[in-house]
Amino acid sequence: MTNIAFYAPGVRHYDNGLYQNSANSFVNISITGSECQCRCEHCQGQLLNSMLSATEPELLVELAADLRRRDCRGVLISGGACKDGSVPLMRFAGALKEVASMGLSVVVHPGLLTDDMAKILAHSDVTRVALDLIGDSATIREVYHLARIPEDYKNSLRAAHLAGLKASPHIVIGLHYGEIRGEYEALNMVAAEGAESLVLVLLNPLRSTPMRDVVPPAVESVAKIFNTARELLPDIPIALGCARPPGTYARTVERLAVEAGFNAIAYPARETVDYVHSLGYNVTYQETCCGLLT
Repeated sequence: MTNIAFYAPGVRHYDNGLYQNSANSFVNISITGSECQCRCEHCQGQLLNSMLSATEPELLVELAADLRRRDCRGVLISGGACKDGSVPLMRFAGALKEVASMGLSVVVHPGLLTDDMAKILAHSDVTRVALDLIGDSATIREVYHLARIPEDYKNSLRAAHLAGLKASPHIVIGLHYGEIRGEYEALNMVAAEGAESLVLVLLNPLRSTPMRDVVPPAVESVAKIFNTARELLPDIPIALGCARPPGTYARTVERLAVEAGFNAIAYPARETVDYVHSLGYNVTYQETCCGLLT
């Protein structure tokens, strides 16, 4: 029997009529509050506004302890990026270790990783690192505003593994204003370096950003990337993550993920859930980040 996991972390309310998540099961935390130096074209710091803020190590520990008392199971710790593409986690190393010791799953989104930062995170006992992978230099420059190249992202994934970290790279399909540019190169990075899991998401144009009127990638292009990912990475669990345009588009790409043989989908529509049940799949629900997929 084929297995598939549906992820519904509590950061977003989810109720498909068959399963309902709990509000505090998994929480996103920003260590920079709403501050971000990169101001990427697709986000402009907006995603930080939906996260809880803990801008000092002691505040992070206090927040995590409070969440644990409220039956929280895990946290994503991220923040706005610095001008070098990293998230300023260095002074939070001790706090991260303390949060992990509380029994919480700790997913860290560190931006670009150096060897030194990777070792620090490994020493802090984080559960998983969620790494952006971008395979196109123009996208890095024009969307992320960074003077970096794809090799830097590949090296970031390599640094994670050399330090003994479990990595779950993320690839945004259509990141370059809806165009397919570099996604296949990013998949090749995963094939070359390995990963505990892979998360694919779709560009979801946000209001009040330069990408607000961008048309998402054609579903035919998305299907090709999904199928290539599965063929290229037969032994790596693959999830369709939470970011994707809503409505009919979302339901279409969810079905494409099922048909491509993905192992997990975050926040699936009821239509997708019913489709999977009709195929006779064994379904489980998880209230954590899909980056923890194993």
